[in-house]
Amino acid sequence: MLAPLLVLALLLGGAAPADAEPTEEAVPEHAYTAEGPEVSGGSSLAQAPLVVPGIHRDSFARGAQDEADDSGTTKYYRVAAASGQRVHAAATISAPPYADGVPEEWTPLGVDVSVVTAAGDSCEESTTDDVGAAMTGEGPVTSVAVSGTTGWEGCAGEELFLRVTRTGTRSADLPLPVEIQVAIEPAGIGGGSPAVDEEIEDEGASPVPPAQEEPFVGGRSFATAPEVEPGSSVIELVPGEVSTMRIEVQEGQRLRWRTEVTEQPEDAGSLSLNVADATRGQVTVGGGDWTMSSTSPVNGGGMRAPVDLGNRGSDTASIASAWLPGDQTVTLQRLQLPAGAEPAAAEPVTVVLTLEVEGEVAEDAAEGTVLELGETTVSSGPLDGSLGRIALVVGAGMLTLLALVTGVAGVLVLRLRRA
Repeated sequence: MLAPLLVLALLLGGAAPADAEPTEEAVPEHAYTAEGPEVSGGSSLAQAPLVVPGIHRDSFARGAQDEADDSGTTKYYRVAAASGQRVHAAATISAPPYADGVPEEWTPLGVDVSVVTAAGDSCEESTTDDVGAAMTGEGPVTSVAVSGTTGWEGCAGEELFLRVTRTGTRSADLPLPVEIQVAIEPAGIGGGSPAVDEEIEDEGASPVPPAQEEPFVGGRSFATAPEVEPGSSVIELVPGEVSTMRIEVQEGQRLRWRTEVTEQPEDAGSLSLNVADATRGQVTVGGGDWTMSSTSPVNGGGMRAPVDLGNRGSDTASIASAWLPGDQTVTLQRLQLPAGAEPAAAEPVTVVLTLEVEGEVAEDAAEGTVLELGETTVSSGPLDGSLGRIALVVGAGMLTLLALVTGVAGVLVLRLRRA
């Protein structure tokens, strides 16, 4: 009788096993929060689990132990791809914000994603590494890779493999989440000539009044970005805060943007704006990072070409980036302040963000989904994301406790009957 009650007391007291593995650190509500169904990558090609198009969330235990060896945990995933198809892969890593601001000695954070065959040979057409604040290791950092055509150019077989490696020394001994996104490109997509031969220079969208004065609450990840219509929104940001949103841009159309800082403390730091297509591939829009200034509060830019499948063949990288129609994800981020900054500098800034979609949908625009994307978003209900994982753990604990209490009650009943 004493032993079951002792176990019950330990459960109620929340005692943890002495040899428990390190767990991911809690992330503040305003920071980037990795989302997606859980998956556990294999430590070898042979152990790689099959992943379908969509997003998946895995935990990578370690980063690089020193700058000489920049590689940490590596995991593998299996992707089914028929002859003539291409695999689009992306990986996004994020660490919790620095507790006391960005230190003088930067610690980088990144993730490397590559596509290989069953023999371990490279099968890549293009890669883009570490989009984001990779040098300081803050906020989301994304890398993408596109395979060659399966069945051609050394990409043999009916399945390919993703090799994902955590890089950088930021929080090297702390497990960090990685979002892995997979999309399949059917055979025969693309071709044709680019929409334009030269980049379109753009200073940004035209100013329009916000639809409402209340601050807009964006998503905290690619997966939770809400869909928005063209127009203006008021956004408030504290240091380290990320706001994501999705806007539809079809073939023949071009996305333009404008930011205007209306309220800011002194030495408020920097803003960052990036746009990614539905595969998380970086789209050139003249964004990036800039320091906020009360004397120059307006910034803006836009796609360098109307979206067109033929743009992918352009020799100009900025034009080639505007090729995939559909949802484009806009990420507006306020970078963290340096360590030792005045407390007043951490007060919120208020930004009016304007998104404009210029042009009409092309008459010969592709119909339906160009790529097989799977589920790339999750709802923001109370059981999603971190809250969902907490709820599942608490629920499992309650079931265990209920089973234990039931067992103890059963023992008591048997003893009473025997007495």
